[in-house]
Amino acid sequence: MFYPPDPGEKTATIGGNISTNAGGMRAVKYGVTRDFVRELEVVLANGEIIILGGKIVKNSSGYNLLGLMVGSEGTLGIVTRAVLRLLPLPKQIISLLIPFDNVINAINAVPLLMMTEVIPTAVEFMEKEVILDAEQYLGKKFPDKSADAYLLLTYDGVSKEDIENNYSTIADVCFKQGGKDLLIIDTQERRDAVWPARSAFLEAIKASTTEMDECDVVVPKNKVAEFVEYIYELKEKHEIRLKSFGHAGDGNLHVYILKDELDEESWKKKLILVFRDLYNKAEQLNGKVSGEHGIGIAKISYFRDGESQAVWDIMKSIKAAFDPNYILNPDKIVKCTNNEDQVL
Repeated sequence: MFYPPDPGEKTATIGGNISTNAGGMRAVKYGVTRDFVRELEVVLANGEIIILGGKIVKNSSGYNLLGLMVGSEGTLGIVTRAVLRLLPLPKQIISLLIPFDNVINAINAVPLLMMTEVIPTAVEFMEKEVILDAEQYLGKKFPDKSADAYLLLTYDGVSKEDIENNYSTIADVCFKQGGKDLLIIDTQERRDAVWPARSAFLEAIKASTTEMDECDVVVPKNKVAEFVEYIYELKEKHEIRLKSFGHAGDGNLHVYILKDELDEESWKKKLILVFRDLYNKAEQLNGKVSGEHGIGIAKISYFRDGESQAVWDIMKSIKAAFDPNYILNPDKIVKCTNNEDQVL
């Protein structure tokens, strides 16, 4: 059996997964943490212990408090026990690496791939310059550097033949969108050349600059290419380095703003402007400010700007109902004092 949510942060705990509704690369096929939590034991702010959910598949008994607790970042209660849903471990897992001339062509292939008979477990997009960062960071060669952009697809199934039967369909979709080749990652040696690089992207980008900050937006899948094109515009507009990669199959993008040699004052000013532009663009595309990293403190003002007053008031009321004295992870998601919001 296995637990499908697969966050990139490998030091994450199950409690952290639940508090942030973690997703990760396998969310394309399997969903996020909320889809795999059956029951929670929760300590409320007044010390009372409650059980939410149960070892059942269906439940239409009142409000979905179990779903509300997942992703609440510790602001509504403290999870002390969890019952999780597991799935049978796939017999075969194979990845495909497809080079493209540019990242827009690569991303445009994704909606078409999602309409084929077999749904990929993961769909990742990456650009050559991030791959080069990972090579330098790891001291290991990536198996292909012939292109400016890549899709990394993962498929799982009962047998190798089940997956292989779909190669021609996958290749046909990708080649029509400008794909240049289809590299099959089906041995341990090949996996060791590809997946460690993907897993090291964050640390590699961090090592390439003096300081960085991250934007974790999610947009409709058919808007990912438009958002990526907008990132290129912002590089020129703000004269700053931006690097990105992400889960193209579920619309979740990670954009990294790099400080490099900027002085502290210029860095803080540019950071505010870039974040504002990125979140505004996500909102224009009917997206949200966070795909899987939550709101915490840093995103409160952007989160507030993207929600209606009615939604904001409901969230404040929920916080007050669970935690009237505001003692549980205070000032996160909605910053409240005496039931009055104070946006940062």
